[in-house]
Amino acid sequence: MKRFTLALATSAMALGSGAQAVVLAVGTTPLSGTTVAESPQLAGTVIEDDVVPFIVAGASGTVTGTVQSRVVRSIDGTLDFYWRVTNDGNSAGAITSFRVGNFFTPVYDGDYAPDGLGEVAPASVRRFADGGALNFLFGETPASTFGPGTSSYFMFLDTQATTYARTARYDLTGTSNDAISGLFPTFAPAALVPEPGTYALLAGGLGMLALARRRRKPRA
Repeated sequence: MKRFTLALATSAMALGSGAQAVVLAVGTTPLSGTTVAESPQLAGTVIEDDVVPFIVAGASGTVTGTVQSRVVRSIDGTLDFYWRVTNDGNSAGAITSFRVGNFFTPVYDGDYAPDGLGEVAPASVRRFADGGALNFLFGETPASTFGPGTSSYFMFLDTQATTYARTARYDLTGTSNDAISGLFPTFAPAALVPEPGTYALLAGGLGMLALARRRRKPRA
C-alpha cells in the first residue's frame, strides 16, 4: 500500500489554525482548499487507487482525460474518498464540472487538497438535497478554468465510514450544454449492515414485547 504523503511532523502541527475541510450544506459552497498540515485528520494510507479514461463529446468538441479515484484509510481508522481529474493536452476545450452521485454519508465534509498533485482547483461545490449528489464546479473564476493540458487537485470527502464499496457514480461536463460524459462507478461508504448480535438483540426484544402483551391480554 502506498503512503499518502501524510506524516504528521511537529513543525506542521505548530502552524496553528488554518483552512479546514468544509461541511457542505445543500446548495453551493465556495472552496478554499486545505492541507494535511491544516487538517491532520486527513493523514492516512491509500488502500485503493485506480485511473479510468473518459470522453466528453459535444458541440464544443471532444474532451478526453482520466479520473483517478482513491480511498484513504485515515489515522483514526475512518475512510476518505478522493478524485483527481486530468484534461488531456489534445482536448478541444475545458471541463466545467465533476459530478458525483449516489454517495451517501451523514455529513458531507469536503474540499480539495492543494498540497498534492494538480494545479487547478474547483471554485465551489453544489450539493443537492436528494440522491447523494455533489458537483465540483470549475470555470467560475479565471483561476478555476480547467483547460486542456491541466489537472485538478485531489477533491475529497472526509467521512466517518469504515467500509466502502464501488456504489457511487460520476460523470463530467464540458462547456456546451450537450457535453456530458458517460457514467462511471466510483468508491463510496458502504451501506451499514447490523452486526449479527444486533439482530439477536432485536429478536429477543421483540420476543419479550410479545410475551408482555400476552400477559396483559384480559382473560375471557
